[in-house]
Amino acid sequence: MSFPAIPSGLAGLLTDAREFLAAVRVARPNLLWLLLVLPLLALANRYALIRRRRATGAVGRPAAVAGLQTHPRPRRRWLGLAYPLGWVALVLGLAGPRWGKSDEPGVAVGRDLVVVVDLSRSMLAKDLTTNAARWEAARAGLLDLVDAVARRGGHRVAVVAFAAKPKLLVPLTTDYDHVRAVVEELDGGHPPPEVRPGADPNVTSGTRIGAALLAAVDAHDPRFPGSQDIILLSDGDDPADDREWVRGADAARKAGIPVHTVGIGNPDADEFIPLDDGFLEIPAKDGLPPNPVLTRLHEDVLRPIAAETGGQYLPARRDVPRLGEFFRARVEPHPTREVSDDAIPQPKERYAWFLGPAVLLFGVGWLRGR
Repeated sequence: MSFPAIPSGLAGLLTDAREFLAAVRVARPNLLWLLLVLPLLALANRYALIRRRRATGAVGRPAAVAGLQTHPRPRRRWLGLAYPLGWVALVLGLAGPRWGKSDEPGVAVGRDLVVVVDLSRSMLAKDLTTNAARWEAARAGLLDLVDAVARRGGHRVAVVAFAAKPKLLVPLTTDYDHVRAVVEELDGGHPPPEVRPGADPNVTSGTRIGAALLAAVDAHDPRFPGSQDIILLSDGDDPADDREWVRGADAARKAGIPVHTVGIGNPDADEFIPLDDGFLEIPAKDGLPPNPVLTRLHEDVLRPIAAETGGQYLPARRDVPRLGEFFRARVEPHPTREVSDDAIPQPKERYAWFLGPAVLLFGVGWLRGR
């Protein structure tokens, strides 16, 4: 005799429930705090009940006082849940729950954002408060940024990685899952081969910020000036020290694109660059022993880039940059594109599923109180 696999069925049910809850979105999440009013009302109701019982006890025994009532009403305790459940349904309905797909796709209206991340060797330095590498802090900040962009939707995001040369990893897109997957795969220890110096004799440094900014400007859609931004995450440490970054800043300024720079690293002390089992060194030359390469955050490079392009400088320094908060406060409020070629699926409004039962439950509570 065989029995149904109940445990696996329950596990499948729980998995489906988790996937459903992960797909639910609300248009006005700031209204959900109204749910906290419910326990306060419950405490107030409990306090009022205690006071009524004390007042009744002052008249006589509660059972005797209840017997003197002309038409004593039977107690239906389960009806007492009508108002609380109605309040929960009302708040959830006002918050604008959405899930599933609407029949009409929406137009991706928002800002265009190109993020530029430094994967040069100096980003391997571990001078953060958590002892993480600089590139790891940059990646964590970018993931926070993608989450903030996806929460509102409509904005387009592109990703450029660079060291000695830049590479466009993701063109402008509203596919945030793809952007997140690419960012999660970033590895400062093993950057894309295209960004490494290689055998190119024209490459004079392993950190070409100017070339990266030029690639970011080219990644933007020229049809939408005024709704574009570049976010550069770097330590600003260019060994060549030839102000190569100026040509990139000039290109962004001429295109009217602000460059927001994010400084990662310790600006007050030098740090070694770990490499394999030791540290990055300058090869021995002219009989001199090899010297370790030292690096620090160069804010004197990143601040001028932001200032000259109309952007802002975010000094993350030894902490993970809070790019989600920065995007919501400093980037998202600015003007957005009026049109776009991207059509994005819109979740279906489900507020009626909550507001209808809320009205019904409030009606039941009112009838109970009569």
